[in-house]
Amino acid sequence: MERDIKITVGGVDCQLTALARKVLTCKPPTEKPPLEGGLQPEVVVKIGNISFTAGQLSYDSPSLTSSVVMVILGCVAAMLICLICLAIMRKTNSHQRQMKYLKTQMDTIEMKVATECKEAFAELQTSLNQYTADLPLGTPIVPFLEYKDYCARVLFPNNPHNHPVLRDLEVDSQKAGAIEAGLREFHKLLMNKTFFLTMVRTMESNKYFLGKDRVYVGSLVMVVLQEKMGYCTEMLKQLLRELIDRTVEKKFQPKILFRRSESVAERMLAAWFTFLMHDYLRNFAGKRLYDLYWGIKQQMEKGPQDALTLEARYSLSEEKLLRATFEYKELTIFIAADSMTYTQPDMPVRVLDCDTITQVKEKCLDAKYRTVPYSDRPNANDLDLEWRTGINGRMVLQDIDTTSRVEPGGWKRLNTLAHYNVPNNAVLMLVATQSSLYNLSLLSERSEKSTLSLKNSPTLSRPWVGTNSSSNSKDAEGQKLFHLVKPTEHGPSENQEKMVTEIYLTRLLMMKGTLQKFINDLLESIFSTASRSAPLPAAIKYMFDFMDEQALEHGITDAEVVHAWKSNALPLRFWVNLIKNPHFVFDIQKPTKVEGCLSVVAQTLMDACSTQDHQLTKDSPSSKLLFAKDMYQYRDWVDSYYSDIARLPSISDQDMAALLNEESRVHRGQFHVFSALNELYKYLDQYKDPIMDALEHNEHAQASRLPGRLQANKTVAEMKPITGDLTANISKIK
Repeated sequence: MERDIKITVGGVDCQLTALARKVLTCKPPTEKPPLEGGLQPEVVVKIGNISFTAGQLSYDSPSLTSSVVMVILGCVAAMLICLICLAIMRKTNSHQRQMKYLKTQMDTIEMKVATECKEAFAELQTSLNQYTADLPLGTPIVPFLEYKDYCARVLFPNNPHNHPVLRDLEVDSQKAGAIEAGLREFHKLLMNKTFFLTMVRTMESNKYFLGKDRVYVGSLVMVVLQEKMGYCTEMLKQLLRELIDRTVEKKFQPKILFRRSESVAERMLAAWFTFLMHDYLRNFAGKRLYDLYWGIKQQMEKGPQDALTLEARYSLSEEKLLRATFEYKELTIFIAADSMTYTQPDMPVRVLDCDTITQVKEKCLDAKYRTVPYSDRPNANDLDLEWRTGINGRMVLQDIDTTSRVEPGGWKRLNTLAHYNVPNNAVLMLVATQSSLYNLSLLSERSEKSTLSLKNSPTLSRPWVGTNSSSNSKDAEGQKLFHLVKPTEHGPSENQEKMVTEIYLTRLLMMKGTLQKFINDLLESIFSTASRSAPLPAAIKYMFDFMDEQALEHGITDAEVVHAWKSNALPLRFWVNLIKNPHFVFDIQKPTKVEGCLSVVAQTLMDACSTQDHQLTKDSPSSKLLFAKDMYQYRDWVDSYYSDIARLPSISDQDMAALLNEESRVHRGQFHVFSALNELYKYLDQYKDPIMDALEHNEHAQASRLPGRLQANKTVAEMKPITGDLTANISKIK
């Protein structure tokens, strides 16, 4: 029983709290009972009359234990705090040292880039000044194309040299009279407003009238109407009104209007500016565009450029940046005169030892024929490069020959000057391919001494005829070709490691800094309303006022919409096209090698015309980051340009008509209108039935008897241009 059990601790009762078969639990006194000698109290258990001692209960001093624990914890905490403070201070100092180091490095890189930019620009400017100063008196500095060639390249970029509108129409002599009469009647029909508008509307309403057809028809129409620019402008404005009406009615995005040639009117507008901006190009802005092209080309040629991938050490385009490490040397070679008498001094040319033979030939041609338009120069593929080493010693250098180095994996490297061990100050000569001789003994110890004619030369087959090919080029034996770097998908070249782009981004900065003035000069000339050398073309003011009027008519109050129309119509459709394709304006080689840089400049112009403020991050395209600081200034130029034009006095229809008539008079006869009519009639014949139906349901067409006139024009459909002997030329519309 619980009442029979008693527990004491040092004579003091211990309250029983739990009772089990083998266990007793009690609550001892909270304080140690007083005992003599400081002994620990004994625990005595009494059950009835039985008493026994369970042992001693030890009491520790609570105050002493707490003090010790607090002291220990305090010491530990203090030590931790000290360690944390030391770590923070050390990390802070390390971070500050690192930031200071990085800032120093950035300042050093920035100063280095700035210095390189200044030196490179000064060298470019000096070279340009020397180039112009050494030209013979009266030689044009800029190789502008003639008006006809310029227009043909813009209007028909896929066939600018042999398009039918550039030559007389050849037809069967027996049908020449009927065909000429039919085309003259077709021309008269096009001069009728009702017929012209009905024809264009009907064609565009057909779902099978594709975008390329709209572009081509728009170009042909402008060629036909080029000698009637007043009538052409009237028809263009009417088609633009209808295009704007459709855009507003169908609630399309009005800002994208004129951005793409999705209608005949949009193509006609681009061609209209092409015709009327020609004088402004020749007298003012064209020189700035050529300076930019020339500067890019010269700067890129100072460093290596892969002849196949077109990646270059110096570039504005990250995609066309050469990301490989290798050594190269700059050489000065001398091009011997054509005459065997050597009375003319040799011409020095700066090249690189890593240049392919074709690259060297092109640089030599640029130096030798710098005053000659590209179309009048010899082609590099029609010439051989001979290395002269003495009175009779000579060797033909080729991109590919029997000495070409073949690497594991079937890769063959294009030959370079370094491959032939051509030294500095070497004398070379450009000779016609069929007359070249070379001495195989000059290939060091690779062959015995013997002089062979070209017919016995291993280069006779000429499997390689240039280096402007794709990265997947192969030679006649099926071996894969490469120049500086192999295509990325096949891995890096031997001893050449493809590095991350960021390491080489300073080259983009250097290239941009070098060309900054050329880019600024071009954009200033594009967005200039007042110039001493060339006033603002009247066509720009006239068309921009027309767009403002259309916006008011349709209740468009958003200024960004009209801003977008003007930007799409002129800078984006006209200037961007010429920046990307300077060979449309100048008699130069197609700018394949520099197209990456030109695309970056064109994109910068497009960004300057945009009203969208894009937030740039570290992941933004490098082309946008390069010009991020300049973009605010460029956009101010664009805004000022549009506002200044709006404040200029309006051009009356009478004054504009006089200007347009003068334009037609000056450039009359540039194109073969009969040939253009012949091309255009093919589309008329294709859509003849719906056009006839539309004319029959049009009161004005009925009043002018247009359906009958079109029906009587069937003779043209039977014409068959031929190339036989019995031909007749149909040349001019009188």
